[in-house]
Amino acid sequence: MAPFSTVRLRVHNLDVTRARKNSNQSGNTVLEIARRSDGAFDLFLNGQPDRTNIAEKWLSEELCVRFGFCGEEYDSIVRELMRDGRARVVF
Repeated sequence: MAPFSTVRLRVHNLDVTRARKNSNQSGNTVLEIARRSDGAFDLFLNGQPDRTNIAEKWLSEELCVRFGFCGEEYDSIVRELMRDGRARVVF
């Protein structure tokens, strides 16, 4: 069984713990979110497609539940998406 590392984040004065599987890759994980012309979103992990054609109503589920970006972090990502059409998060 592979070891896990724990990354702690502060979100709205609450501690959120995100367990991340240790891997042989060096560096951080990069999550990129792109807004499509039809209003849906595509997610990329480390430059590779992860999820495609996500409806706007399900974006919070992907970012908050799957990746732990909730509250202010989620709002910040959405503002960047609406402004630039793309958002990039390194964790």
